[in-house]
Amino acid sequence: PDPVVSATRFGKNPTKSDAKAIGRAVARPAFWMSSAAAAFAATECLAESVRETKDPFNAAIGGLAGGAVCGAISGRGGIMVSTALGMGLFMFLLDASGPDTVWDQESLKHKMFGVLPDTHVESKALGDLKDKYPKFKDI
Repeated sequence: PDPVVSATRFGKNPTKSDAKAIGRAVARPAFWMSSAAAAFAATECLAESVRETKDPFNAAIGGLAGGAVCGAISGRGGIMVSTALGMGLFMFLLDASGPDTVWDQESLKHKMFGVLPDTHVESKALGDLKDKYPKFKDI
């Protein structure tokens, strides 16, 4: 693959990667996303143990914490609050919708398994062909 090129400003060699550029491009976003995930998981578990119930509100509380960490990247309070509220609402709705992605399970079951009958019934034309060509009747 091509090397990560940081810049060609001030006479730098454009063919070499700069460790600072790699850190800015890879390590910093990875740190913030892992911090947000850790804040979500820790806060959700803490809310579940304090409230002594397992419901979507725990996910909303964890989403508030994870969203606050994501919004802290900007360094602005308004962005942090709106990101926390948005992530809290999203996590509440995601947890409240349940583990299934399909609402109507019976319809899905019919689409997946309801097309063919439980036992295979040969058509009359296939039976006639097997009688006509007994060599191929077991195919």
